[in-house]
Amino acid sequence: MLQDVVLFEVHKTHERSTTMKTAQEIFSYNLTNLLIAKNKSQSDLARHLKTTPTTVSKWALGKAMPRPAMLDRICVYLNCTAEDLMTDHTKTVVMLPQDIIAEEIENDPRLMRIMFYCMKMTDAEKDKLIERLAGK
Repeated sequence: MLQDVVLFEVHKTHERSTTMKTAQEIFSYNLTNLLIAKNKSQSDLARHLKTTPTTVSKWALGKAMPRPAMLDRICVYLNCTAEDLMTDHTKTVVMLPQDIIAEEIENDPRLMRIMFYCMKMTDAEKDKLIERLAGK
């Protein structure tokens, strides 16, 4: 059962750690958060830039990107830098298999005894255990 949990968690974190965000997704996320932080709406931004609300909506949804000159005007309006809008500020948490195992052991100390027992097993014994667990 622990093996199943670990394999699932490793697969899950592997997907999470290799997911790359596009420039449009990053810009969309940052634009939306800056608008909220500045208490501005997409309509406010569209009016200031003299563009359509549909255009701003496409930016906010990650379906389009503004041209560089328009990006500069957005930065002036939101009092930010292009880097603020174009950099992925979120942190990706990557858990290594040993971190996942340690977390499981912390949640159930009985697993520590199992781990120590497994460490004493020969490779052949480990292979048999893995085959048995995989068969369930």
